[in-house]
Amino acid sequence: MLLLASATPAVESYHAAQTGRYELVELGQRFGSQPLPQVEVVDMRESENLSDTPSLSLLLREELLYNLEQGQQSILLLNRRGHSTLVRCSACGEVAGCPSCSVALTYHAANDALLCHYCGYQTPRATTCSSCQSKMIRLSGAGTQRLEEELGEVFPQARILRVDMDTTMSKFSHEKHFSAFAAGEYDIMIGTQMVAKGLNFPNVTLVGVLNTDQSLYNNDFRSFERTFSLLTQVVGRCGRGALGGRAVIQTYSPESPIIELAAAQDYQSFYQEEILSRKLHLYPPFCTMVGIGFSGAEQSATLKAAQGFLEQFRGVAAASYRDLPLRMLGPVPADVFKAAGRYRYKLILKCNNNIKTRALLGNLLEWYYTGHKRTGIYIDMHYDGN
Repeated sequence: MLLLASATPAVESYHAAQTGRYELVELGQRFGSQPLPQVEVVDMRESENLSDTPSLSLLLREELLYNLEQGQQSILLLNRRGHSTLVRCSACGEVAGCPSCSVALTYHAANDALLCHYCGYQTPRATTCSSCQSKMIRLSGAGTQRLEEELGEVFPQARILRVDMDTTMSKFSHEKHFSAFAAGEYDIMIGTQMVAKGLNFPNVTLVGVLNTDQSLYNNDFRSFERTFSLLTQVVGRCGRGALGGRAVIQTYSPESPIIELAAAQDYQSFYQEEILSRKLHLYPPFCTMVGIGFSGAEQSATLKAAQGFLEQFRGVAAASYRDLPLRMLGPVPADVFKAAGRYRYKLILKCNNNIKTRALLGNLLEWYYTGHKRTGIYIDMHYDGN
């Protein structure tokens, strides 16, 4: 027997339960009969909500101070590691980017360097622009390191724990950090999504969510589901003891129904809206999404390989697999077009995951490997949109 348990089940899993493929068992109320946290959504576009601390709204700052005075703990979620996510020249607009990847470099204050989170490239922080030689270099976009600095300045008495990939690289570091927080050695824990799920700290009565919008507008069909799940899960980290809980969600999109539903912890309403959208646009669970990726050192050769695969796919499918429901999209550049010096394109196939579809893709892989030496290929049968 396999048991799947979650406060925010995957849309496909819940649909399987609704249609009888899985057996559904629901817990109608929160474990321990504790009430759900009181959630405040803060519109960061309104000036009256802003404080002199860039990352914290006035309300969240006041709530953090209250918790410190009461000896209660708080968790802050900011799903961006590093100090500043963008280094830009104010004179010409040049952004510091990775030479091997099509992404901006992130500033890490610990070693005063710029780092690529994809290939690991690292370079010292420049004081002049490489394009126009201006000294007007500005850091923007807060990460967990910057938030830690701001909290230390505003609340010098607070004991702050930062939990992200940079602080949890050593063996057993997760257990060490979480055990120390559970023992009351810290007042505020800030971190990326690793602080959102599966944690039970009875003395945590406040959760703050910063920069909510970054996940809401990602370019994939699961962005709403991921945002709803992340918000719902992290809000559920507070008020698990006898003291009750409050949560503050900071956003520039307070009118978004996803944020409203997450604040209300209303999975049923979210599911009803999301499943209609998935059916209308033909996304899982109403099809299987297959990602077919191509990578190579030469952009033109990689694109040509993707186009060649598409043409071969059309010919083989028309000749031998006309009974299969197939819809192919692309080729288009991958979300990160260049990574570690290799250009990347992708095709997206909407289909039914059955033996005939897998045979079709297997035959195409064999054909591809016989004639393409300079470009790589992969097939992801459970493509999630990234």
